[in-house]
Amino acid sequence: MPLTDAIAEAYAAVPAGEVCHETLELDHVTLAEPIRVLCNGQDDIDLPLVLGGTPVTFTALGVSVIPPGVDDDGPTPMRVRLDLAADLLMGPLLAATAATEPFAVTWRVYTSADLTQPGEVISGLQLRVATLTATAAEATVSLPQVETQAFTLRTYDRESYPALAND
Repeated sequence: MPLTDAIAEAYAAVPAGEVCHETLELDHVTLAEPIRVLCNGQDDIDLPLVLGGTPVTFTALGVSVIPPGVDDDGPTPMRVRLDLAADLLMGPLLAATAATEPFAVTWRVYTSADLTQPGEVISGLQLRVATLTATAAEATVSLPQVETQAFTLRTYDRESYPALAND
């Protein structure tokens, strides 16, 4: 089942009167503090990042999130649109263009029945492509490209892998 279908099913299963709070955390080496956003909230909210953690403030913004999923062509990236986020993101996005590290993105979902910890967390995501206009910021977010990394990060030599020798 694609993740978007699973989330839709989970949201439909939420008991009446409960609200799901989706949050995004954007972090970069150029930032003193991560940017934390409450998706489509009315007011800013303080939530812990982990069970028993110190609450941090998430800024309420109009946000559209399409979580990562899978379709017939394989994995699909997460897509995010933040409305009226130019003031919040302009400086960090410009500073990030001078750095080689991508933005780290963490998506958390809390329910109003239990605000002591997130019910679902997707971490390890990276901001790939971002566009910023006066009215909105749009970005593609995906997992690191593991296909470009060396598998096991070890050197294959005769001592470590004797079966590779053609003796």
